[in-house]
Amino acid sequence: MHKYSVKSKSHHRLLISGVDLWNASGVQKAVDIAIEDGIVRRIGKDLDLNAHLDFVVLRADGYVLMPSGVDAQVHLRVPGQEQKETATSGLWAAVSGGVGALLTMPNTKPVLDNIETLALAKQVISGPEAETGVRVLFSAAMTMGQRGHEVVDFLALAKAGIFAFTDDGVGVSDDKIMLQVLKGAAPTGLPVLQHAEVPGHGGVLAGGPVQVAIGSVAYPVWAEVDMVQRDLDLLKQVPTARYHVLHVSAAGTLSLIAAAKKSGLHVTCEASPHHLFFTSEEIVPDNSAFKMNPPIRSASDRSQLQSALASGACDFMATDHAPHESAVKTNNFKTSAFGTTGLETSLRVMIDLWQKGAITATRLVDAWSKAPAAFLGISATHGEISEGRPMSGVLCDVTAKQTAVREDDFAGLSRNSCFIGTKLPGIVLATILGQKVHCLRGFNFDSKKG
Repeated sequence: MHKYSVKSKSHHRLLISGVDLWNASGVQKAVDIAIEDGIVRRIGKDLDLNAHLDFVVLRADGYVLMPSGVDAQVHLRVPGQEQKETATSGLWAAVSGGVGALLTMPNTKPVLDNIETLALAKQVISGPEAETGVRVLFSAAMTMGQRGHEVVDFLALAKAGIFAFTDDGVGVSDDKIMLQVLKGAAPTGLPVLQHAEVPGHGGVLAGGPVQVAIGSVAYPVWAEVDMVQRDLDLLKQVPTARYHVLHVSAAGTLSLIAAAKKSGLHVTCEASPHHLFFTSEEIVPDNSAFKMNPPIRSASDRSQLQSALASGACDFMATDHAPHESAVKTNNFKTSAFGTTGLETSLRVMIDLWQKGAITATRLVDAWSKAPAAFLGISATHGEISEGRPMSGVLCDVTAKQTAVREDDFAGLSRNSCFIGTKLPGIVLATILGQKVHCLRGFNFDSKKG
């Protein structure tokens, strides 16, 4: 879906009528929501329409409005990788998927490891950010050039407006350097996001039929688990530091995190949609969109990830949205780049879990929006729809039956999604960010569920 197929308007006064409102705190059925100057003014049953004659009415009978997504792991590729994703295409992908705020990763060109590159990235993003209403937060590398040899200037980057530190895509393997990272980041109060992977294992896929067919060694569980265990041991020396495990794929990692939380360490983690949905038995041969790092694992791992997300043991969902150009995302699993996109399909995966009874409506909103907003420190503006707060929401049909994901469903530049061809439920109808109303997939102000 090209961005120009989106009907976008700005409205000073907007009334959403008859909608079911989902928040992490509870569900309200068939309410009206009055929004003025991008602020939620009133929420109630059968608001007096005569008192809102100058409001544009969006009829949403039978649909669900929930807080827009907050995605804490997105490769926006800004600056310097426009062949993979542009600032404009990436933010329209966010709008298309109902995401209102995101944290972008620093593995850019040049690597975002200094305040000069941060300033350049902010300049590139400012126009598309204003155009879409999506809020972009920046992370910085933990080590210079993501090479794992020299730590960055944590205090300077924090002062310049960074929200997290990560060498995402590369695990910091040197124990002494990782300890310096924790010590350097701790005074900033910002989280350290670890891509947990002990190098040198040689695997590209976890054990499964396709892994066997291509003759590759299996990507081992210990590559993730061992680095997390090492990090947690180091964290005991810096108990004020915040440590976060990106894209958990293995049940063993969840066990370590649970024990660390119980001991009082500041530890959090996330799960990605592809790890929550697929198993290594379901990887499609010759479709390297299924090659991501860490890999999709066993049915047991998937089950435990789903249970952990539902209970809160896994703190929230994040996509690890990783767009690539076709030249590096070939059908050769051994040589193609790691990564799959996720912004456009993540809410539909969450709706699938809800439809199957794997997650409640309130926990869906928590894992999708409220918990990552709190993690990133933007709870004042995102994660909840209530009176007096800025409006940042997504309108969707959560009861819509499964339909196959198609290439033309995507607003992003890249098409390396492992969900293309997969049937998912739910439809994202509109993303409302402040005064900006982006109607999607043919939805308009005269629409009403029949």
